[in-house]
Amino acid sequence: MSGTSLDGADGVLAVFDEAGGLPRVQAAASAPFAPALRAELLALNRPGDNELHRAAMAANQLVDVYADVVGRLLGAAGLGAHEVRAIGAPTARRYGISPRSATPCN
Repeated sequence: MSGTSLDGADGVLAVFDEAGGLPRVQAAASAPFAPALRAELLALNRPGDNELHRAAMAANQLVDVYADVVGRLLGAAGLGAHEVRAIGAPTARRYGISPRSATPCN
């Protein structure tokens, strides 16, 4: 996410040297959050009704934004998805929420 402003998601595509050298940034991309998603993420910082359910639903929307950023990165770098070894992103799982449902993870 773009800092504390919650205006969108940022990503980089980095190439890691097989010999263990420093990673090299090959592309960077951003995608904005819809106003309703931003408002919900900000609202989730305060106690309220149905927080777990609302957090899970917001996480579903975040996954879509992250997928958009990944697509932009691949396009900017001229790469196919099959050429990527790993994608990392913060998720709702650390809070015990399944990213695609409103039920707790086991």
